[in-house]
Parts: sequence; structure tokens; C-alpha cells
Amino acid sequence: MTPGTLLTDAQAMFSHGVEAVLGDRLIIDSVSFDETAMLIADHAIRKDSFDRIVVVGAGKASAAMAAGLSEVIRTNLNSKDGHEFPVIGHVNVPEGCHRDLPGITIQEARPAGVNEPTVSAIQGTDRILQLVAEAGPRDLVIGLISGGGSALLCRPSPGISLDDKLTVTRWLSSHGADIVALNTVRKHLSEVKGGGLLRANNAGQFLTLVLSDVLGDPLDLIASGPTVPDTSTAMDALTVLDQFDPDHQLPAVV
Repeated sequence: MTPGTLLTDAQAMFSHGVEAVLGDRLIIDSVSFDETAMLIADHAIRKDSFDRIVVVGAGKASAAMAAGLSEVIRTNLNSKDGHEFPVIGHVNVPEGCHRDLPGITIQEARPAGVNEPTVSAIQGTDRILQLVAEAGPRDLVIGLISGGGSALLCRPSPGISLDDKLTVTRWLSSHGADIVALNTVRKHLSEVKGGGLLRANNAGQFLTLVLSDVLGDPLDLIASGPTVPDTSTAMDALTVLDQFDPDHQLPAVV
């Protein structure tokens, strides 16, 4: 086997691996419909149980996930039986991930190479919180969460500023904290992480689709778990801070 053949084979394997985890493809492969229901994994959501779909989300793959979901809905739900299900939504993504999708705003909320929260991310998160808070009993909310969502889904707790969040994130990241430690602290400085997005929801049904980037797939840590119960406590977060900031150089409000 020649070096050129090895290179070609390696490139082909890499390309196939990437294609296998594209967000739109995964959604298209995971969501289907029969005559009465939307089928997602083990969940069957009856079509007569909702009148509108609200799509929210954040993450590096969330625009692709939204594109896949939009295609599935358009071709399998709204093209059948003459009944149109309105689709609205908002998804925060990094720059360079924009998609034009009917009814769903894809907001480029941070620079492509800087995985930190921004004012734009906060503004987009406020819109997401508004959408789920204003949803009603006949709405189906579908959350699309992927890696990178912690920075893109950002609403600091009262008394905590964006600068405070940035200071803590940069400190922990530069002092050896892993994703578990980092997200444990971030969840307790946020109105949206650690189940906050779900707490804000007033829709009749809320389903989350997650594309994991954390080993073991802990749902409370992927994007800091905006739609699942938080398994950590404030004391856990303080323990992390004591470990990585023993001299208490971080802002006192934190």
C-alpha cells in the first residue's frame, strides 16, 4: 500500500466520520411521523396534542439540528393531510453557522473561535426565554442543545454581570478546571442553565434533543443542562471555587 493510498483512505474515513454526526442528518434519522404522531426515539407525540411548534436551542451544531428538524417537519408534517403546523423559534450559534429557515431565527451570537458568552448571546437567550414563557398549553417546544451551548445560552443570575461570568470562566479554564468543574460553577451563576430554561417554560409539552460533547453523556453538564434537573448544589460550586481560587481572587459577588 502506497503512502498516497493511505492518505486517501484516511481522508475518506475522516469524512465519513464527520458526515455520520452532522446535526441535520442525525435529526432527520431520529425524527419520523406516522398517521397520528411525531416519533422521536421512544417518544410518540400525538399530532392532535399540539397546534404549533416552538424551536429553541443553542450550540455549535444547533443550526444544523434546526435545519434537519425544519426539513422533517416541512416534508412529513406540513405537507400531509392539509393541516399546517406553524413553526417559530430562536437558536443561538457561533458565527459562520447561519441558516435561513422558515420561522426560526438563527442568531450568530459569538465569534467563531471564542467560546465565551457575549452581549449578543444574552440578547438571544432573553428571546429564547420569552418564547418558552409565552408558549401555551397547545404548543410543543423542541429544544436543540449541543456542545458550546454553555457560552451561547447565557443569562447571568441577578447581581452577576457578564464581566463576572467571563472572569470566572477564564480563571477556571486557565487553572486546570475540567468541563465538570466549569459547568458546575456556571450553572449556579445563571438563570437559564441547570434547568432554568425548563423552569421558564409554559408550553404544554417540552422535548429536548441533545447532541453530546461530554464523555458519558451527562445531560446536566452538556451545555450546562438548561432543560434537565441540576444534580449539583451551590456547595458543590463553592467547593470548585475553593479548589481553583483558594486565595479568593475572584469577584466577591460570585
